[in-house]
Amino acid sequence: MIKNYFKTALRSLVRGKEFTLINICGLALGITVFLLITEYVAFEWSANRFHKNYKQLNYTHKVL
Repeated sequence: MIKNYFKTALRSLVRGKEFTLINICGLALGITVFLLITEYVAFEWSANRFHKNYKQLNYTHKVL
């Protein structure tokens, strides 16, 4: 049964090449952006964790 599903999926991918290309590119772009955002958030959360009392740190920002 699953073999039939793969045949049907492959047949529809071959017939609609433009849509397949657009869908695969969109999926790849979405996964890439998700991974980049995940890495950025993990980096920001890990900043200043090497201090002994990192939970007691205060930050001052100056707006120019």
